[in-house]
This record gives sequence, structure tokens and C-alpha cells, in this order.
Amino acid sequence: MARHNVRRRKPPTINQISAYFLHHLQSLIFSLGKIYQAPTTTIMTVAVIGITLSLPGGFYLFLKNIEAVSGDFRSSTQISLYLDLGTSEKQARRLEKDIAGMDSVATTRFISRAQSLEEFRRDSGFGKSIDTLSSNPLPHTIVVEPDEAETFTVRSLQNRLQAIPEVKIAKLDTEWLERLYTIIEIAKRSVTIITILFAFAVLLIIGNTIRLDIQNRYQEIIVTKLIGATDAFIRRPFLYGGVWYGLLGGIISWLIVEIGYLSISGPLARLNLLYKSDMNLITFSFQDFVVLIASSTLLGLAGSWIAVARHLNQIEPT
Repeated sequence: MARHNVRRRKPPTINQISAYFLHHLQSLIFSLGKIYQAPTTTIMTVAVIGITLSLPGGFYLFLKNIEAVSGDFRSSTQISLYLDLGTSEKQARRLEKDIAGMDSVATTRFISRAQSLEEFRRDSGFGKSIDTLSSNPLPHTIVVEPDEAETFTVRSLQNRLQAIPEVKIAKLDTEWLERLYTIIEIAKRSVTIITILFAFAVLLIIGNTIRLDIQNRYQEIIVTKLIGATDAFIRRPFLYGGVWYGLLGGIISWLIVEIGYLSISGPLARLNLLYKSDMNLITFSFQDFVVLIASSTLLGLAGSWIAVARHLNQIEPT
């Protein structure tokens, strides 16, 4: 008896393993054939999945482009140092060299009082009024660009520069940038919530499609169980059907987003030409594409598994 049990528990042979994977391959092809035989249902289901997934995908790319633009703004953060009016140009230039050698400073630029007055006269439109002034009211200015865009580092550098005796005002105008980053953070969390909701919607779509497929094949399932087929054997084609729906829906969503962004590339090119800028749209990278397809496929598998686990056990031959 013990020997008999040992024989029954021996590991599967190569033929058994090959048969197992062969059946998975047959189920994969069989489920694709079932989808192909119902083109109307397939097109409608895949289109709904693609449109549903394209919304969070499009929002994700939109935020990615906004972050890229705001990153350029962040990298251009500058601290303007307005020196005391009693500081001579020689002292101001010496101070600029000292500041250029400080930690956390990338570059510095010196603007003399005469240069500031000339720029103000040219840009303000009050040239004649400025000519009536008996003296130059503008101070020497040193523009400092930090080597890091991190808020704490920039604020710390501003405080150090403000402590220099010759510096009257150290101005850092980044409040609007902080507001922008706060808005972006709110948008990120909103996109996360939207993604979860739409992922749940995809689960319902695929689950309902697989449920209808199970009902349509009710008699086939009964006969298959009568001849001794296991639940795992019957379950596989339905699971692979959900995988195909998720995979095709993910590809459709990727195409929708790419076509949408491609449609606005022309106006963006004209805008770059008008403003002489080099802003470029960021689209899905290869990693983003893989994540999108893998996520949609897993959603398809999960939706079909939920439907099969709920409805297949209710079908029993009598």
C-alpha cells in the first residue's frame, strides 16, 4: 500500500508537463478564436475598454508634460540681490566674485546702476521723465542662480545672501512656483483616484462580458463537466478571453492617446515658432507602454477570474 502511494505521488513526467502547457496554448488560441467569431461584441468591448483606459493615460501624459515645463521654470530660479546705494561699483564687483565662490551658487551676473537705469529707460516708456532725475535711484544688482532647485537649499542660500552687509534686499520670487507644484500634486492625486475608478470600471466591463459568455456556453459547460472535466480545465478559455480583452483594450487606449497628442503637435510647432521656444510634447515612453499594456492585461485577467469564480461554480450537471 505504501509503495502504491509512493507511485501515485511521483513528480509529473515531461509528457505531463508538455500536455499541461499545450492545453494552455490551445486555450489561448481557442479563446482568441471565440473573440474573432463575435466581432461586434469584441469591437464594442475593446473600444469601451480602450476609451476608459485612455482617459487616465491622457491625464498622466498631461501631468508629465506640465512637470517637464515646471521643471524648466524651477531650474531657472534666481535670487536678485539689490545692494545698498552707498556701495561702489568696484565693491559690488568684488562682492559678486565672492558670492560666485560660495557653496550652492551656480552662476552670478552683475548689473550696474547705469545699466539698470538704461534698461528701465528703454523698457518702461518713461525715458523723458527719467532724464529729469538729478541722480540714479537704482542700485547695483547681482543676479544669483542656485545650483539646485530644491526649495530648502534655495531658501537657505537666500538667507545667507541677505545677511551680507552690502545687500539691501535678497529677493526670491518663487511663491507662484510653489503654488504651481501644489496644484500639480493635487492633480497627481486626482489622477490616481480617477485611475482606480476607471480600473474598477474595466473590471466590471470585462467581468460582465465573460459572464455573458459563460451563460451562452451553459450547455457546453454542462456536457464538459459530465465527461469529467475539472473546473480549472473549463476556466482557462474564459480567463484567456479576459486577457485578450485587456490586451487589445490597452493597445486601443495607447493608440487613442498617441493620436490625440499627435493631433496637437502641429499647433504646438506653430506656437514654438511664434514664441521662439523649444517646448516639445512628451508621449508614452517604452516603459510607459509596457506598464499600460501589462496593467490592462492584468485587469482583463482579474475581471475574468472574478466572473468565472462567481458563475462557473453555480453550473452543475443534474
